[in-house]
Amino acid sequence: MYGPDRLLRDLLEMGYEAERVSSGGGNVYVVIRGFVVQVGRFADRVIDLGLLAPQDYPRTVGSSIHVRATPQLLEYGSVPNVRNIIQSGLGPEWRYWSHNFGWSGERSTRRLLSQVNTIFANA
Repeated sequence: MYGPDRLLRDLLEMGYEAERVSSGGGNVYVVIRGFVVQVGRFADRVIDLGLLAPQDYPRTVGSSIHVRATPQLLEYGSVPNVRNIIQSGLGPEWRYWSHNFGWSGERSTRRLLSQVNTIFANA
């Protein structure tokens, strides 16, 4: 099994409340509702976390996370070699945090979430 269904299944099996969401631009995401940030300055914040779900996931992975929080964790802007936050295809209440996941070696949803935690650790 590949694609959004695979990512969704993996997250549900890991105990997350997740759903498949399509954007107006034709992209498919899997959104984790009530995701608790584990590390970094935003530890213990509860957010909605969107992950782009390519049709061949886990062969490939999206290059970003999408964050919805009240208040937002970070607003739009760029810090060279650290982060770039722009508008998200999920809507105006979301922020797209650009990131290039290192997707060599094990290609699993657990590893993807580990890398998401690294993003928050370095935010």
